[in-house]
Order: sequence, then C-alpha cells, then structure tokens
Amino acid sequence: MIPPVIALHGNVGSFHDWDFLRRAEIQAIDLWEHSHRRFADFSVMLRKSTPNGSLLLGYSMGGRLALHAMAARPEHWAGAVIISVHPGLCCLQERIERRVSDEIWARRAREMRWSDFLEKWNSQSVLGASSGGESQLRLESKREQIARSFENWTLGKQEDLRPALAKFRKPVLWITGQRDKQFTRLGKEMENVFPTFQQVIVPACGHRVLKEKPEALAMELNQFLCQVSSGTME
Repeated sequence: MIPPVIALHGNVGSFHDWDFLRRAEIQAIDLWEHSHRRFADFSVMLRKSTPNGSLLLGYSMGGRLALHAMAARPEHWAGAVIISVHPGLCCLQERIERRVSDEIWARRAREMRWSDFLEKWNSQSVLGASSGGESQLRLESKREQIARSFENWTLGKQEDLRPALAKFRKPVLWITGQRDKQFTRLGKEMENVFPTFQQVIVPACGHRVLKEKPEALAMELNQFLCQVSSGTME
C-alpha cells in the first residue's frame, strides 16, 4: 500500500507547486500558514497532524523542514524524498553570515515592490537566474509570512543535521539537478549518513527540479513509492 505523502514546498513557492504530480496520496502543506513557527515547533505540528507511516517529500526550504521532522521522530515516517536540500552548515561563522543575509531577504520581502523582490530573488545564481513563474506573483498577499520564513527557517538557525539524521533507518531518495553542483555534492555526502539511501542526479537540470524537470521527478517519485510500499528498499 502506498503511504500518505506529505509535501513541503520551497521558499517563495506554493503548495500548488506539487499539483503536477496528481497523486491521491499527496497532501501538500501550505507552509505560509506555519512560518511563525520555529523548526522544533513545526516538526511537532507536522507529526501530530499526519498519519504514522507517512512519507515526507520536501524541496529546498521544505526539504530542510522535512529533515528536522525526520531527525526529531524518525520512527513516525515511512521514508523521505529530499530535493535540492542543504543538511546544515558546519561552521558557526557561515551560520552567522547566513542569518545576516536572510534578515536582508526578510526586509526585502516586506518592503520592496513585489515584482522587484521576485526579480532579485530569481536572479540568484543558485536558482540559475530562472523565472519562478506566474504563481510567485500571486504570493504578494503572503509577503509577511514569507518574510517570517527567512527569519525563522534560515539556514543560519539550522544545526548541522547530519549526526541526528543517522538515526533515520527508513529509505531516503535524494534528488538534485546535474547543474546544481553544490547541492549534488551535498547529496553525495548524505550516503554516509543514511543506511538506506539512493541519490538521483537529474540530467540537464539545475536547483529548481520541480519546474525544470517535472516529468523526471514524477517518474522517480513513483518508482520510489512502489519500492517503499513493496519493501524492496529496506
């Protein structure tokens, strides 16, 4: 039986970003309803509001939230699909610098003209200077919640989760784009963390796997769900 799939979108994104998957098992969470929560509080809320044996599906910021939930209560989850995610900075100075950077992004989200904010956000090299699409324009009414996500869910406030994630014994599928060199390298490192681990590198793709290669992502997810439900990855 396919487990329920709890999908967590990325920053300056929407739960509708998962619509292309069209699977009845997927419950896409609107993270902007929860960005006032800290990492630990969000993990508790997610566990209490989802069935035991659910599978986590997280992209970028949503993937980091998924990692926190996996580390907090590994026994609750049937497995995880993690897309373009950072497991945590090891250096204190890097965390400080990231917090400062995300405080600037929070201020921009609150104060800039929304179209200008989106242009600046999407021009980042990690995103390949790609467009976020029309759906981002409709997020203007969520600008305060998005600003809070930069403050509460910044990588600068996230611990290095690698040691805690070693307790997670269920299957993990880690997906990155071939052109996303940094996150692909981080993904390779996670093979030494999870005992049941598979990495998929999507060809001709950058950080935004959902938008750039939705068909490839859907295929990998479908295969993984079949493996988890049949127990062939245990």
